[in-house]
Amino acid sequence: MSAEKYKLKFTLPDIGEARGELIRIKGPHLTEKINRSLPITSRGLKRDDMFVIPVKVIYVIERPTQTGRRGDILFSSTSKAIIILLKEKRLDFKVANLGSITKNIKIFDQPTVSSGVRIEEINE
Repeated sequence: MSAEKYKLKFTLPDIGEARGELIRIKGPHLTEKINRSLPITSRGLKRDDMFVIPVKVIYVIERPTQTGRRGDILFSSTSKAIIILLKEKRLDFKVANLGSITKNIKIFDQPTVSSGVRIEEINE
């Protein structure tokens, strides 16, 4: 059985682009809600080995976890943010693991504090 995947493009102006995917089976309602709110334009903040992107999505966490690996795309309902982990980490709060960065994760290492970011769906 193949899980439905939503292909995403993350653009950081003057830095580059990364590709990622949300896997619907990991959080069906939340991934749908995020996908319907695309494109998202926000300001990403680099903090504690994470790249945090505030979003205007309000939803509960499906299948909560507190751990993740480099490149995981997480959602935190308490901070209303999409989080991209920059290294393996155990978090102090619960998140939903929705997918991963599939190409060019290195661009999220480049900003020192913050950067503009745009997330949009791509059809390949």
